[in-house]
Amino acid sequence: MLFLFLGITFVWIIKKYNPEAWKSWKIPRTQIRTYIEEFYEYSHPLFTYALIGLVVGIFDRWILQYFSGSIEQGFYGLAYQIGAVCFLFTSAMTPLITREFAIAYANRDIQQMAHLFRRYIPMLYGTAAFFSCFIAVHAEKVALIFGGTKFHDASIPITIMAFYPIHQTYGQLSGSVFYATGQTRLYRNIGISIMILGLPVTYLLIAPHQNMGLNLGSTGLAIKMVALQFLGVNVQLYFNAKLLNLAFRKYLAHQLLCVCTLSLVAFVISKAVNYIEVSSNIVVNFLVNGIIYSCAVGIFTYFIPELFGLRKIDIKNIMGKLRK
Repeated sequence: MLFLFLGITFVWIIKKYNPEAWKSWKIPRTQIRTYIEEFYEYSHPLFTYALIGLVVGIFDRWILQYFSGSIEQGFYGLAYQIGAVCFLFTSAMTPLITREFAIAYANRDIQQMAHLFRRYIPMLYGTAAFFSCFIAVHAEKVALIFGGTKFHDASIPITIMAFYPIHQTYGQLSGSVFYATGQTRLYRNIGISIMILGLPVTYLLIAPHQNMGLNLGSTGLAIKMVALQFLGVNVQLYFNAKLLNLAFRKYLAHQLLCVCTLSLVAFVISKAVNYIEVSSNIVVNFLVNGIIYSCAVGIFTYFIPELFGLRKIDIKNIMGKLRK
């Protein structure tokens, strides 16, 4: 509504104070029709995808509320919001990368698109994994810090949902290739297929045993979200790798290696800090873990830059700038 008001105000000001400029902006009807058809062709698959996504999202939460109640709904809500915080660090880059992909595709420069994909997707994936893996290992502390003792049982959903923004980041960035190349129909078809597949999975994981379900509550919905996100993102990755002549297996292996390495580092440091008994204060303990974890990941990145999609030359350039 705000944008509509601003648009109408802008048109009124131009017509009143600069009528000559307004006349030069007039577009022939045939061209207007072409623009409308092009806009519809590009946008209507995305509208369908968003609408079905809304319905499926409501269904997931309704099933959780119906079978598991408000407490499990609260656990899942906290886990989802904490996961969303991890996504904030990388979501801002999506419009910029989409723009670069669009410019390269307009120039029919597939090699440049492949270069952008190789350069930024693994790096931003690693950035999301850096935060998410740490949160997953320290989910119990996070639940107590942000939710209090009443949310102690939310630690398992938080552990699982912490991995959701990792592939949400990958999905956003990989999806930008579909936007830039106009493959919105394919993007819609992949997304809707995964969502339809997820409907019976939601029921199976959340429904009680007497209804032929596993009665996992918020944990079940978290498992479903992360598993289907991983599946959908890698289906998108397969088509993008095919378009850009990239090795699909290489990027799949990087996903698994990056998450496993960072999770292991966070876990080992957590056990070491608890063994030393640095502090009984949960917030201090959490911060100490975070500082040591960051230093350890920095060392890993220096010696194994591929973990974050970097190269040795990138590390040398960064170190050179830091010295200056």
